[in-house]
Amino acid sequence: MKKRLFGLVLAGLLCFSPVSAFAAEVTPITVSSGIDLYQEETESTFDSSRTIYGEAKPNTKVSVSVNCKDANGDMSVVSAQEVTVGSMGIFAATVGLEMGYNYVTLTADKAGYDEASYTVVIKRLPNQLKKDLQNMIALPGLY
Repeated sequence: MKKRLFGLVLAGLLCFSPVSAFAAEVTPITVSSGIDLYQEETESTFDSSRTIYGEAKPNTKVSVSVNCKDANGDMSVVSAQEVTVGSMGIFAATVGLEMGYNYVTLTADKAGYDEASYTVVIKRLPNQLKKDLQNMIALPGLY
């Protein structure tokens, strides 16, 4: 009888004991299309601009900037756009891309949240290469 009572009390304590759980880090922004924030490889494109769509908390300031390296290796801003997210929580930003490597930086800033900043590398290729690839005939086993 003593063992049953002890087991019942122990089971009750386990059932009603407080549980600690930690949520993932909250970021004020989510990108739905245009760039992949977690891509580690360089993305290639033939497009001259990129439109980035996403969601964020209302009144979040979202800035998108494109940087390129000049002949000396110094980074310079090619294009930038800043938008404030409206009450619907949706944003869109279009930025231009230069030939070569473009370092696209997306920054979200909202009071009460840590500033979130992500950088993605997009390589813009010439349209002539696109035409050459479309006209090329690839046969298996031949180089």
